[in-house]
Amino acid sequence: MKRRIIIICATVITTFSVTGTYLYLTSQQTSAPERTSSMTKKDLPTSKPKDSNQHDKDKKIGSNKENFKLETGFGNKTLEVGRLTGRVSQESVNQNKNFEIKLTNDKTAAAKKKGSSKLNNTTPNNTLPSKAKPGKVNPGKQKPTEEAPIQDINFYDKERVMDPIDAQLESLDIAALEEKEHLVIGADIAKLQNLITTNQLSYKELAGIYLNRIKKHDQNGIMLNAITEINPTIIAEAEQLDNQNESNKPALYGMPVVLKDNIGTITLPTSAGTVALKDWVMEKDAAIVDKLKTNGALILGKTNMSEWAAAMDDGVPNGYSGKKGRSKNPYSSELDPLGSSSGSATAATCDFAAIAIGTETNGSIILPAGAQSVVGFKPSQGLVSNEGIIPLSSRFDTPGPLTRTVTDAYLTTNVLMDEASQTPLSKDALKNKRIGLLSDDESNEETAILKKIKKDLTTAGATVIEGITLEELEQVDADYITLLNADFKRDLNQFLQINRSPMSTLESIIAFNKINPTRNMKFGQSELVASQNNTMTKQEADNVANELIHITQNELDSVLQNERLDAIVSAGVGGSVKFLAPIAGNPELTIPAGYDTESNQPKSLTFVSKRNTDIALLNMGYAYEQISKNRKNPVLTNQ
Repeated sequence: MKRRIIIICATVITTFSVTGTYLYLTSQQTSAPERTSSMTKKDLPTSKPKDSNQHDKDKKIGSNKENFKLETGFGNKTLEVGRLTGRVSQESVNQNKNFEIKLTNDKTAAAKKKGSSKLNNTTPNNTLPSKAKPGKVNPGKQKPTEEAPIQDINFYDKERVMDPIDAQLESLDIAALEEKEHLVIGADIAKLQNLITTNQLSYKELAGIYLNRIKKHDQNGIMLNAITEINPTIIAEAEQLDNQNESNKPALYGMPVVLKDNIGTITLPTSAGTVALKDWVMEKDAAIVDKLKTNGALILGKTNMSEWAAAMDDGVPNGYSGKKGRSKNPYSSELDPLGSSSGSATAATCDFAAIAIGTETNGSIILPAGAQSVVGFKPSQGLVSNEGIIPLSSRFDTPGPLTRTVTDAYLTTNVLMDEASQTPLSKDALKNKRIGLLSDDESNEETAILKKIKKDLTTAGATVIEGITLEELEQVDADYITLLNADFKRDLNQFLQINRSPMSTLESIIAFNKINPTRNMKFGQSELVASQNNTMTKQEADNVANELIHITQNELDSVLQNERLDAIVSAGVGGSVKFLAPIAGNPELTIPAGYDTESNQPKSLTFVSKRNTDIALLNMGYAYEQISKNRKNPVLTNQ
């Protein structure tokens, strides 16, 4: 009897063991492992550039977690997980997914690790205002990607924002502010100025309403986490303007403005989202801040951004900084905020300020504007000064506005460009214009939104030319990434030293991050290391840049000229024109185009015209906006 019981027990145990082993092995092959946030303390070499073989080794788990790349064996294939980054590449710009999971051959995966590890979906991790990272999916060859929800990521240092808000709100009647709040939501600059002129509102009350909204919705409530710094004297400054009772006021007089956290200010810290510089107050304002103040604008605070303009690491989520944590898309917590200027886009769309300013190297204004249903304008290269802005690449970095209307973008751009003309924009600006509809992204699908776009353009008087295509310049992708690595290291070191930063070199910042990797480099710093290891000389970088600019300008110019187009338009987040235009230096204007009926995801339309035709482009965008009237305010409730 005992023998029989022993045999039965042994059989049961064996069965459970075999079954458990089978289920475990099966789960390992069908699911990706969770990303770990812990980082190895093993130092990376910072003096010698990595060879390609070492680069491949560093991308594997366990070899070097600072260059972390999620992989797992899957038969004879490799499971890769990519995401939208802050920088845009021509390859990545054609995707519109928060995360993608795809199977590739081992050889293909190895080649990608070597050639495109820096390009990661819609905005290169540096963004475009950052470095580009390819990750393009060819709709004709790739299987549909699976989408994973964005997880809440740390929300840091709430008191940094709340203390100056609470201190200033103490002197205000909150009930009175909230009674007038509906007047401000969605209002453009002209309406706000009219409310103040007619004594329905004061500049002090306007600033107070914005502070109270930041308190309720950004630092509490749904905790959008878009704001990193608050001007502790903005209420006093606004009250002073109320008392002055000026006549012939500039358009931006008394308008509270928030600035991306890489734009230098003499009173507030400027950090580019990094812990290493979170308390650094520069000795002077950036050139554009001087212009804003000269025109009467009030600096309300700073906005969250993808750390180092997305030049930190491929694994850093869009809108995440070590300084403040992850900012969210107010239209849905499941949607990516996109781009390194994501916090500025959130501030604009949620009425946390009258105006928001971002910066773009390649996609960092345009992409978050499209993802969060605001107007984003990237001026022609060189028309707006980037002096006093922490650089990604000083040759490409361009500041620009994110606003709720095209008119507000126009008024703000006039100030940034020192443009004296205030000629009103025209509703007829699209009449008799030839507009080319790009067909390399969502424009391929005859969606209801696309049908409305074509109808609205036609109703505004434009002739829509469909089927416009641009060459997919893959070598430009690779060379652009290498160039941005070189520019970032050189330009950042020079900027830090000239402005007497507490961290004087990129190398010292990399070392600082290793002191507390959980906070300082939660997702790694492989992009910083790649830039530090870049050995391209200044002359070599200039030669590469000149060639890339020539190629991209030639491509855009030939399409515009051959088709006799006044502008090219691209629907949705994708579109190779959004990658090429910032390199070529052409102006870009993104405008809300509608919303997905199921997910509430904002959709956008981006206009690109010839270089230095900024005012004409803004006019065309205004004409489209007035016909389409697509934008809706987000509902700021827990989702």
